[in-house]
Amino acid sequence: MKKAQIQMTETIAVLFIFFILIIFGIIFYYKYSQVSFKEQQEQMLGKRAMEITLKTLFLPELICSKGKAEPEDNCFDLIKLRQVNSTFKDNYRDYYYNLFPYTTITVQEISPGNQSWLLYDKPKSNWTLKEATYFVIALKDDLKTEDEGKYAFGVLTVEVYG
Repeated sequence: MKKAQIQMTETIAVLFIFFILIIFGIIFYYKYSQVSFKEQQEQMLGKRAMEITLKTLFLPELICSKGKAEPEDNCFDLIKLRQVNSTFKDNYRDYYYNLFPYTTITVQEISPGNQSWLLYDKPKSNWTLKEATYFVIALKDDLKTEDEGKYAFGVLTVEVYG
């Protein structure tokens, strides 16, 4: 009788330890899944930020061009840049929200002046993640002569909210 009780106690102890190990495994897997999901969200947000940056760099509303000639790479026309904010506001719901959902886009002149333009600003109200990308661009002002300096350097900043 005592031998049976000892074997029963041993069996219960082994089962108890087994279930404790299974619970630890489930908790570990749950935590791993949470971290993995968060990393995946951050990667997707970074990818979306790069896509929006590329879309912005090649917007016909901003890019430097002369008639039918090829547009200049990584160049924004200051004449267009000064007027684009009203264009974005007028067509926000129709077109630009689909291009730039929950995004803030700014252009900062860094040399020779120090001007700044807020092109698009629609941040998410309850955002938990924010990914910013920066891109150096040329700013061309056709209203100036070559002696006055037609070109300036600037930084395009795109902040995407997730």
